[in-house]
Amino acid sequence: MEKIFQALSSTTRRKILAYLSEASLNAGEISERFDMAKPTISKHLDVLENAGLITSEKKGQFVHYSLVRDSL
Repeated sequence: MEKIFQALSSTTRRKILAYLSEASLNAGEISERFDMAKPTISKHLDVLENAGLITSEKKGQFVHYSLVRDSL
């Protein structure tokens, strides 16, 4: 549970969760919505995935992220 609270402590990560609540997105689509470097977004995505809040699936050359609704 500590990982979940840590993940939710960031405004950026909460915004990512809000975007993913509407649709599954790839990392590029997520990073377009923020004014920060792609590696920074990747770190945020890693934190969310490690907390079990999102899941990733490789589709072709892209990794798509989606919300794990049971975790919330």
